[in-house]
Amino acid sequence: MSDGDRPKIFAAPQEKGVPVSKFKSTIMTVCTLSLLSAACTKLENQLPFQGRTKTNKVSNNPNTNTMFGDDKIQFQAISQSLITGPTLENEMLSINSDKAIDLLNTLPKTSKSAANINFETNQEESLLVGIPLGLIGQQSIFGGVITKVSDKKSEALGGLKLTDLPGIHVRPLYNQIDENTKFLTLVGCMSDCDEAAPQEAIMNFPIKSLNMAQGLAIVDLSVIGQELNLIGMMDPQGEYTKLKTVSSKTTKVEYDFSTLVFDVTTRLIPVTADVKDPAAPVTEFTVRWYLKLSSGFNPAFTPRTPTEGIGYFQTERSKQDKITRFSMTQNGSMVKYYIKNVPKKYQPIFAGAFDKWNLEFKNIINRDLLAYEFIQEGDPRLNEIVAGDVRYNVLEWDLDNAASYGGLGPSIANQYTGEIFSANVLIQGPKIIEMYTQWFEASAKSKELKLNGLAQEAHEVMSAFNAKVRSELAEMKKVQFKLKLGNKLEMNIRSQNTELEDPIAKGHFELVPDGMTFDKYIAGYFEEMLDHELGHNLGLRHNFKGNLGAFESRTTGSVSRSIMEYLGRGFRYLNAIGAYDRMAISYGYMGVAPTRLNWFCTDEDQALDAKSLALKSPECSKSDATSDPFSFWEGRLARSIDLLLETKSNEAPLWKITEMATEVSDAITGIAAYAVSVEKTSATWTNFFGKGDRPDDKSEVKDYVLQSFKKQLCDPELKTIIGMKSPEAQKIALSNLEDLRKVVVTKTTEFSLFKPEELNCL
Repeated sequence: MSDGDRPKIFAAPQEKGVPVSKFKSTIMTVCTLSLLSAACTKLENQLPFQGRTKTNKVSNNPNTNTMFGDDKIQFQAISQSLITGPTLENEMLSINSDKAIDLLNTLPKTSKSAANINFETNQEESLLVGIPLGLIGQQSIFGGVITKVSDKKSEALGGLKLTDLPGIHVRPLYNQIDENTKFLTLVGCMSDCDEAAPQEAIMNFPIKSLNMAQGLAIVDLSVIGQELNLIGMMDPQGEYTKLKTVSSKTTKVEYDFSTLVFDVTTRLIPVTADVKDPAAPVTEFTVRWYLKLSSGFNPAFTPRTPTEGIGYFQTERSKQDKITRFSMTQNGSMVKYYIKNVPKKYQPIFAGAFDKWNLEFKNIINRDLLAYEFIQEGDPRLNEIVAGDVRYNVLEWDLDNAASYGGLGPSIANQYTGEIFSANVLIQGPKIIEMYTQWFEASAKSKELKLNGLAQEAHEVMSAFNAKVRSELAEMKKVQFKLKLGNKLEMNIRSQNTELEDPIAKGHFELVPDGMTFDKYIAGYFEEMLDHELGHNLGLRHNFKGNLGAFESRTTGSVSRSIMEYLGRGFRYLNAIGAYDRMAISYGYMGVAPTRLNWFCTDEDQALDAKSLALKSPECSKSDATSDPFSFWEGRLARSIDLLLETKSNEAPLWKITEMATEVSDAITGIAAYAVSVEKTSATWTNFFGKGDRPDDKSEVKDYVLQSFKKQLCDPELKTIIGMKSPEAQKIALSNLEDLRKVVVTKTTEFSLFKPEELNCL
């Protein structure tokens, strides 16, 4: 059946004389077995919604009584009037009736109560859903993901997309405060979870009545809309968002893939606006909460513990850590991705990323692991399948939100086993294209000016572009959020997680290499980024030792042995899935022990300040490249000197130390790290000792590093080069050299490495 033959989505009829404003805002989707059984059977075979039913809008019509779900589990959506009207005795039981009390007392119970006991509901806003009694007491996973942010311009707010609550293993249990107040409570373990871990109450759902015929507890989901106002919890005064809450409501409920999902949409306006002003601009956040039955997981899945030498993401709640990875057989099928919004010219690149990983899996597990489908414009599933909905794996070219990253690849896993059940990749495609187009344009203009003898003007073009990029990135990173559900449940703000971030720009933009076209560069850029982000989805963490296995042929795959490496613009478009990645996948997916234990380091293994510099290996850095990091940093310092002194001509230098502060600081730190950490980390170094004139003994490293600095800063050829310039040019060059020497002294003093006089040039 083609997409055009799919069954239509039916809307409940509006009752004559009832204004639209009286209709419930809730959107529910339903494919009733009685009306669409044949169509649904076709859908199961044709479309990705295997086992799923199409859905239908449900209004506040007094006659509404709609079943939804699948052929095994049926829920019910009803209106408030149905349980208070004349049909009560025939269809519903009051929770205070003898029959209801007898039935409720047979259900699995708890006396633990969550904090959100607030049952006052506006009748017009009630959202009543019948939960099968057979699900009460069943093990499930509860969590939530921010799936929509209506603000399309703010990087701070857009970066909150895919923020999630790591899944909590819970059981819905019957509870009551008094004879008139009964509810379902989600009870589960929040941290250090094992068989004996204490259980706590997490969320309450008020029980309004019972449907005896269908075996359902009718619960009101509207109450928890206010309780799950995450933005209000995070920033109650609007200090960071500059927004205040107008309303927070449960707006949508669906069930399929053994997963119940419901949306809570929070509407906010500027803190300075009047809540009664209908013209006040509104920002909406939607969080898609889920309750996923444990029966939806693969019972044959093999949990694996972390092992030395490779890096996987790990479970956060279980007492015994497990690595996170996909099941190799998800209900007998491959791991399916839906790819959204990608321009057609780039679709072959995106498809290629999946194909490359599948090629690796064919060699490791003897078959493909990943399947993918592009959802084209006009496909009704384009709006239905959203990143963050745990029923799907989605790769999205983000047209809706701006963010500070280039790519982001989070996943959500079963916290007891490590089985990944949902993964997403967000690509800031429009921003990437915009920024790198501007780089190529600025570079071309700068080259043209330089050819025409306008060196100063050429420099100003690139300097202005770099200043613009630095300013934009600083603004993106200015606001940092922290978000908790209650006092104990911390949300993962994925865009602030350096373990997942792929920066949109890294380091200083120099001239585009001659002969490099935009299309060639951006193709390599996206290939590497997608391979990298899918690696995160597969469970892999960053590996900043990948470059130690580089062989400098400047061909694809020659710059690192890991796609999980961070590399600068001059290297990253050449990176590819490598030997480390294959070793890591072999362990995670087949249990094959790694054969090389010194090929891996990750985010927390890097030195971030003077204190950690003494304890962390200098070979673990997300900023270096090539198989010899020490030589790489020496080369970066030499490059800085070339630009600050204009060593290639007799012209006055155009660059100032302030314009290259980051590059200079990174180079000095990279070189100094060898001397600072030698006592603690030299036994782990693989690519330093015995190369060229380098020492073989760690006792000589500190002096060697000192001489490395002095060799460049005190090079007598610099005096000759500067002396050939005009008096004005000499003045600028000498000033730059003095500033550079001061920075070296300041940084090495900060590291307690050398005394200032030791760096004097004699």
